[in-house]
Amino acid sequence: MRIERRATPRYPQPVKLAPGEVRHWCACGHSDTAPFCSDERCGTGERLSYTARKEEIVLFCGCGATRTPPHCDGAHIGLRDREPWWRRLRSWFRGR
Repeated sequence: MRIERRATPRYPQPVKLAPGEVRHWCACGHSDTAPFCSDERCGTGERLSYTARKEEIVLFCGCGATRTPPHCDGAHIGLRDREPWWRRLRSWFRGR
């Protein structure tokens, strides 16, 4: 388990890729080069490889809340307005 805090939420990053170019998207959120992995901080199980099939512009998720990794699905909209998960969990336990 990581001791460091997660990186602050980031917004989608458009990247132009050439055919066959590979990028490794960081699923843990601790990378210094987010939304992409840096080998020294991310384990192999915490990265998702994306290979471009053609020349394209890809919107890589920067917040980590996407349901379609590594692509942005708009989940970053309203992240600041949401109550942290731990507060929601705490209120759930109080209600019992």
